[in-house]
Amino acid sequence: MGIGGVIAETGELVVGYRNRKRIFTVMKGISLQARRGELVALIGRNGTGKSTLLRTLVGLQPPLGGKIMLDGRALHDTGSSELPRIVSYVSTEPVAVRNIRVRDVVALGRFPYTNWIGTQTVADNEAVAAALEATGMTLLAERRIDSISDGERQRTLIARSLAQDTGLLVMDEPTAFLDLPSRYGIVSLLRSLTREKGKCVIYSTHDLDTAINEADRIWLMTEDGVSDGAPEDLMLRGILASAFESPMLSFRVNDGTFSFVRSRQSTIALEGRGKAAKLTARALARCGYTTGPDARLTVKVSEGSHGQEWSVTDGMTDRRYSSLYDLVANLPDNDQSD
Repeated sequence: MGIGGVIAETGELVVGYRNRKRIFTVMKGISLQARRGELVALIGRNGTGKSTLLRTLVGLQPPLGGKIMLDGRALHDTGSSELPRIVSYVSTEPVAVRNIRVRDVVALGRFPYTNWIGTQTVADNEAVAAALEATGMTLLAERRIDSISDGERQRTLIARSLAQDTGLLVMDEPTAFLDLPSRYGIVSLLRSLTREKGKCVIYSTHDLDTAINEADRIWLMTEDGVSDGAPEDLMLRGILASAFESPMLSFRVNDGTFSFVRSRQSTIALEGRGKAAKLTARALARCGYTTGPDARLTVKVSEGSHGQEWSVTDGMTDRRYSSLYDLVANLPDNDQSD
């Protein structure tokens, strides 16, 4: 569908908390945009205020200053009955209900459109069925919510948001506590919603890999404010690296990944081709070695009669191994003689 018009916008927004005697400001001067057809990932270290920003954006807590525009209307001018037709919200809170079918949970998303006794029409039932199908939950529609997996429950909540039929979906940590395939499955689903249905999805996450690889736009929260742009924009400007790098962690701009900073052992020459050679270089780097010419030790990767083989030679002796585990386990710990 492509990128559409602006559906969410903040101007000099101030977020935080207010009680009877004190105001606690979490972040100020937040000016951001999100468009229809975009997947927006909100990232940042713990305690920077990601959940506070999202809750303020959907009207669950009042802003301390500035403006919020949703679908062209100021949030403070949007009535409580109209807001659920513009934006839906999925929090990190677990589903509190039990003994309720998946279908019924999804049907709760139709509350902005039903009458005062909650009677659903044919159109409501069709919206629920479409949401179940879009999230791959049709076959589990009659199952109880407490009898399905965490990933399936998360899909159920996304289906509820779809049934609510809003142009903007806001989600706080939708991939938290999920295993790797489930995390990628959820993010892939969110991305498809933006592409196929023209939705705008804003979600917070600690999963930097999927955010960098899948999001159209990143909102990066730091103590200094919120940076906005394509993942590659933030990488080129060095903002991602400065936000997350530490003495133990470094960011590789060329592939957008983080890695541990390891003490350098020595240089080892590597001979071989293909996937096995690439994984050998990876294993050596994990153990602190660099690969290059003119090294005292040479690792050769070859195909043996029983599969892949590795040999290590110093020009005089030749040791052979049948796995990368054995190879790296038998390399010298601190050979600085290269």
